[in-house]
Formats: sequence, structure tokens, C-alpha cells
Amino acid sequence: MESLRVTVVQVGRLGDGGLDSVKELVVRLAREAGVGDIVLLPENWLSGRPIDVSAFERVVFELYEFLGSSVAGGLQYVVDVDGVVRSVGLAVIDGSLVRVCEKLHPSKATGERGRVEPGKLVGPFTVKGWVVGCVACVDIFYPEVSRALVARGAQVIYNPASIPDNRVELWRSAVRVRGVENVVYSIGVNATGNVYPDGRVTTGGSIAYTPWGKTILSLHDQPSASTVELDVERLREAMERWAFREDFERYYRRFYVEFQLPGGYLS
Repeated sequence: MESLRVTVVQVGRLGDGGLDSVKELVVRLAREAGVGDIVLLPENWLSGRPIDVSAFERVVFELYEFLGSSVAGGLQYVVDVDGVVRSVGLAVIDGSLVRVCEKLHPSKATGERGRVEPGKLVGPFTVKGWVVGCVACVDIFYPEVSRALVARGAQVIYNPASIPDNRVELWRSAVRVRGVENVVYSIGVNATGNVYPDGRVTTGGSIAYTPWGKTILSLHDQPSASTVELDVERLREAMERWAFREDFERYYRRFYVEFQLPGGYLS
């Protein structure tokens, strides 16, 4: 297995600019950063209101075509195929559309629980031989979600988020801990410039950590992008050095394979 080059793009909604304007910004930033094997996006960077799931699919496909690389399109409120509003993550991997994430625990603090239906656990996806598990925004604060994905083979935890300025450091800590305790790479991609109903603003601060907890990517508070390489040797060294993953596989993995998270499991 080769190293994986990941391009993290943090953007936010552009008001009246519409979908085309923010899509053009994503393409420009990704190209300036040097497009990697996969491009990762944050939560609700397209719209703060539900859009039809087919519109979200179309945008992610267009980004894939423009960038010539696999794209994980973050999360978006959508009116799903059954007419229910969910927070859904979509990706196009090697030309195929994949549902990679659904938010299991809509945020209580932002009032999502009155507007968004809880989703199902979606299994990891594979890109260039790497197994990536998508954990939706606040689901990163539920260790069981990441554990369930690791039990299904995840080597990378990807957390598309929309975290306000007063919670960014707490969020970064959670992303880091999820990576270390599971001995995986962990990447948090946060929106920037989105405004919460109570006036708080999302301020970027996207981050990536090695399985050792070392920072390998850190973005500021403006729309920006950066490409980072995930080295398989670092993953192997951590697996050999620490017993965390070994003991998890030996003693606990079966509980997480059998465990039913809210909503069940979407195969």
C-alpha cells in the first residue's frame, strides 16, 4: 500500500453567491494546494438549509470531474430519497458515487434535533487501498462511532464539521484523541464563515494528526486548502509500538461489530 495524499479544503457558504460560486472556490483552492488522491470537504459548506439529495450528488460529481480526483464532499442537510431531512455525506471515489456518512446524533445545542432525522452508521470506504471512516461532525464526541468504524477496518477517521469559534480547540482535541486511541490517522475538516442561529461563527482550524498524535496539518480561520501525505510506515510503526489497537482487536472488536448504534447499520 502506498502513501495517500489528502487535500483538505475548508470553505463556508457564500451567502447570495450560490452553489456555483462556492464550488468554484473549492476548485481554485484545491488546485492551488496541489490536488491529492482525495479531496476532503467540511459540513454544510453548500447551504445551511436542506437541499435535494440529487443536487448534492451533482455538485460532488462536478467537483470530481473538475479536479480529476476522488472527492469526499463533506456533510450536507438534504431532503433524502424518502423525503426525510438528514445530514448526509457523499463521495465520488474513482468515478463511483458512494454514501459515506450519515449523522447519527443531530446536535441538541443548535436545534438540529427538531429538524434533522438521525441517520444510520455507514461503513468505511476505500481509496488507493486506504480504508477511511467518515464520522459526522458532533459524532466525533461519541467514541463508539469511531470504534465501530475501526472495527470495520478504518485506518483513517475523517470528520467533516461545522464547529463554532468557542468550541474549535475542544473539537481538535476530540479528533486527536480518536486517532490516538484507535491508532489511525485522524482528520477534521471544519467550515469557515458559517453563522449559527445564535450568532456564533465557524472559524476553520481544520487539522490532521498522525496515529502518534502529531500534527501534520493545521489551517487558520480563512477559506484555504492544504495537501498532506499519510505515510503507511507511520501507521505500521504505531501499530507495532502501541498495544491499543492490538488489544482492541483481541478483546473489544466483536462488541463493536455486533453493537447496534442509533438507527442501525447501513451496509
